Amino acid sequence: MKKFIFILQFIFPILNLHAGLLADAKEDVISPWTNATAQKVLIIGTSLTLVAVFQKDMISKDLREDKPLCCNLTKPGNVFMQILPNAVYSLAMGLNFYLFKKDDDSKRRAIGMAKATLYSGLLADIIKPIVNEKRPNGGNSSFPSGHTTTAFAFAAFVASEHSLSFGLPAYAMATYVGICRMQDHYHYFLDVLAGATIGISYGIALAQNSKSGGSGPSAFIVTPTEELKGLSFKYALQF
Repeated sequence: MKKFIFILQFIFPILNLHAGLLADAKEDVISPWTNATAQKVLIIGTSLTLVAVFQKDMISKDLREDKPLCCNLTKPGNVFMQILPNAVYSLAMGLNFYLFKKDDDSKRRAIGMAKATLYSGLLADIIKPIVNEKRPNGGNSSFPSGHTTTAFAFAAFVASEHSLSFGLPAYAMATYVGICRMQDHYHYFLDVLAGATIGISYGIALAQNSKSGGSGPSAFIVTPTEELKGLSFKYALQF
């Protein structure tokens, strides 16, 4: 997430995206719990995740042993797919508004994707040290999968904004990322399932929020500290 926030520093100047990103932050943060469609995703995904707790290693173990992705096909999913598609989408939409069409949809989509990625990724990062689950490879902070969270946030947002010809490949890409994370011993199935739940709920909710325009004079500011070793949080609410 620190890398994505760093990339946003270059996207903001294109069209004052900073102001759009921070507007209505309170509503955006809680949108998966207040948006009807996203709420259903949360309920179903959380229920499935709880069931997966009792079968923690079954699917993940099968993937690690059977290796459906041969050779080095997992490397792109582990190295490039966490935030790169999200950042490219936001940047492309911002540039499309600034240089070409000047349409409100492009600006709205640039900001919406940035929000979906930022808030879903931050929630995953907040949950990780609280649960502090050991990874299959022995590392820490396995639950939920951050790669899967942002990948499915991207997929859900694209599917909500565009046709199935774009949405289905986006979901296929996100599924590929989840398989990569399990096959290479970084995560259990329940980690990936929880990440997908968070990502999809934020992607759907913030796509719909962006179309409605949102509301509320609040600002939630997140900035990387020196050398990207930490994050600084500020929240402001006008009365």
